[in-house]
Amino acid sequence: MRNNQSRAARSAAAVAAVALVVTTAAVVGSQSAAAAAGCRVDYAIGSQWPGGFTATAVVTNLGDPVNGWRLSWSFAGDERITQSWNGSHTQSGTQVTAVNAAWNGTIATGATASFGFNASSSARSTPPSVFTLNGTVCTGSTTTTTTTTTTTTTTTTTTDTTTTTTTTTQPSRPAIENNFAVTREAAYGDNRFTVFRPSNPQAVDRPLPVLAFGNGACAHTNNSEVTRALTFVASKGFVVVDTGSVDGSPNGVPSGSPIPSLLTDAITWAEREQNRSGSPLRARLDLTKVATAGHSCGGLEALVAAQDRRVSGVVSLNSGFFADGSFGYPRSEVGKLHSPALFLDGGPSDVAYANNQATYDLATVPAVLARQPEAGHVGFITGNQMVDGMTTVVQFLDMVLNGNQTARAYILSPSGLAAKAPWTVARKNF
Repeated sequence: MRNNQSRAARSAAAVAAVALVVTTAAVVGSQSAAAAAGCRVDYAIGSQWPGGFTATAVVTNLGDPVNGWRLSWSFAGDERITQSWNGSHTQSGTQVTAVNAAWNGTIATGATASFGFNASSSARSTPPSVFTLNGTVCTGSTTTTTTTTTTTTTTTTTTDTTTTTTTTTQPSRPAIENNFAVTREAAYGDNRFTVFRPSNPQAVDRPLPVLAFGNGACAHTNNSEVTRALTFVASKGFVVVDTGSVDGSPNGVPSGSPIPSLLTDAITWAEREQNRSGSPLRARLDLTKVATAGHSCGGLEALVAAQDRRVSGVVSLNSGFFADGSFGYPRSEVGKLHSPALFLDGGPSDVAYANNQATYDLATVPAVLARQPEAGHVGFITGNQMVDGMTTVVQFLDMVLNGNQTARAYILSPSGLAAKAPWTVARKNF
């Protein structure tokens, strides 16, 4: 799957070998057959922690269309897959085979399919060196063999043609450097959601990750408060599906209390759009790269929804579980997280300050605690700290979902966010 530091560029060279033997008589008949096979796998370890890691494998089909895929590889150590998504898997010793789900078995020429998983490991995992797609070794090149057999009364003419495509990888552009025009629109067929997306998804050079977002005060109708912040995130190359109708009109969903299933329903909506004829997002989403996020009460929604197996990262903005289990979600819920988490707060003046700290302290997944004491409770959403806060969100998502190393340095390096006054940053399990 997609290398964390690469983007593919292709060049082609053709080599033809022709052998011809003719002895007598005329041509009686001829038959020809052609087949193209080839693939590239970009394998990315999103995060590692003592005892485990999260990884994604993205296979690009460089040959003829595939209907039903089987991706195989061997681990170098004692890695053991504990959870997978976008397909099923079997593992015998170090050997792993991933098989497509019912909805993603077809890979057109040039298209991709993704498989993600969590795994246990007693040591730091290293990427597998060899992958096969339906038995074909993925070398990043395509081999097309055309065989024509011509029969005469006494001879056979054979022509073999081989075309080779060489793939060159280049460092991927950090998401924060993007500045796409953004469209804010009603979610097709579901007025519970508003979508923020790059206006021309086809202009983006890679499939788009998905972020399901919950609003402050668990506002499930009006999302005007977060429009500026989510437009910023979408401009960096993400599709954001937010709770609330696009014009604030009633949609049958009550506000004021967490409904985490809204965010998992937002992910399901994105899965439908990926396959809907006429959708501007058709075949443009990367459903192996899904995160949840939310502000205040919406942060509770995001933390609970992040327990969904499709989620690979979560951002809690000025939120956290209450000590008394308010809203029906005790702090023990944090133990159910399975993917990396970012906990943001605005310092002691933030009403969520204590809950955010306590939730981070209880997290067992890779986690970052980032604090900007001038932001208070709403600065990241509506205040002067919006760009700073959303930049941190984008960099975290780029690190966790896309595996971008520049973003990783920004979030985790002492010379990154931690060096920007008045921010303070803590981390664990990375």
